[in-house]
Amino acid sequence: LMKAFERGADGVLVSGCHPGDCHYNEGNFHARRRWAIFRELLQYLGVDLQRVQFSWISAAEGGKWAETVNDVTEKIRQLGPFEAYRKLNAG
Repeated sequence: LMKAFERGADGVLVSGCHPGDCHYNEGNFHARRRWAIFRELLQYLGVDLQRVQFSWISAAEGGKWAETVNDVTEKIRQLGPFEAYRKLNAG
């Protein structure tokens, strides 16, 4: 996530299979635990958590995927450029 922000992303969508429904047996469980910890770090750094979206979408849910991507894109567009991270990174 931080690499995406370092490279200029204004927001990030993290998505994976529904828990318990993935051929990477435990990957989504690990991601969920990491996200719980990582969001604390983001809050500490002053990152608006609306800039990071986390969703579970299966490969069979193409419509939901398209809707999620469109929703996240619009939300990030409304938030505008992520200048706070660029300033943090420059300092």
